[in-house]
Amino acid sequence: MEKQKFNIDDVVEMKKVHPCGTNKWIIIRLGADIRIKCLGCTHSVLMSRIEFERKVKKVQLAEKNDDIFFLQNDHVNSSFRWPSLNVKESKGDINQDLTFKEQSDLNKLGYKITGLNREKRWKVLTSSALPKLGLENVVNIISSHIRNRKQQVNGIIKFKYAIAEWEYDLERLKREFYKNNFDWPNHK
Repeated sequence: MEKQKFNIDDVVEMKKVHPCGTNKWIIIRLGADIRIKCLGCTHSVLMSRIEFERKVKKVQLAEKNDDIFFLQNDHVNSSFRWPSLNVKESKGDINQDLTFKEQSDLNKLGYKITGLNREKRWKVLTSSALPKLGLENVVNIISSHIRNRKQQVNGIIKFKYAIAEWEYDLERLKREFYKNNFDWPNHK
C-alpha cells in the first residue's frame, strides 16, 4: 500500500473530535513529526508521523482549498467579546445630526450597503477586509454603524434597510468565521 503524502496547508479531518468541537486541523509543520493546528480553537499539537497517519481520517489538499488564508490565520478564530447592538433611540433632546466618520476603514476597502448586493459585500469582506483588518475590527465597525443609526431619532425606521443588511453580514461572519463560544448581541 502506498503511503499518503501530506503537504503544509493541507486540511485534515481527524477521527477523534477535539474538545473545542471540531475535528478539522491544518498541517503547519512536516517532517518525522507533524504539527497540526486546530481550526476551531487554534491549539496546535506535535505528533509522530506514524501516530498522525493512524489518527487522520481524511485529507483536503491545500491546492483544492480556496479558504486556506482564513484557515491559517488567527482572525478567523479570534476570541473577543462581541459588541452589543442595543442602544436607546434619541428622543430629540440631543443634537440628532450626529457626525459620522467621513469614511470607515471598511468603506475604504470597498464595503458599503448601497450599490453592492450581499454577495459582492461578502467578497469585499472575505478578500479584503478580514485579511487586512481582522475579524474583531470588522465586527466592531459594522456594529458601530448599527448602533449609531439606531440611536438617532427614528433611526430604526429611517435606516431599516441598512441595519438589516449590516445585521445579515454580522450573522454570516458569526456563522462562517467565529467558531468559539461567545455572547452574540441581541438584534432587537
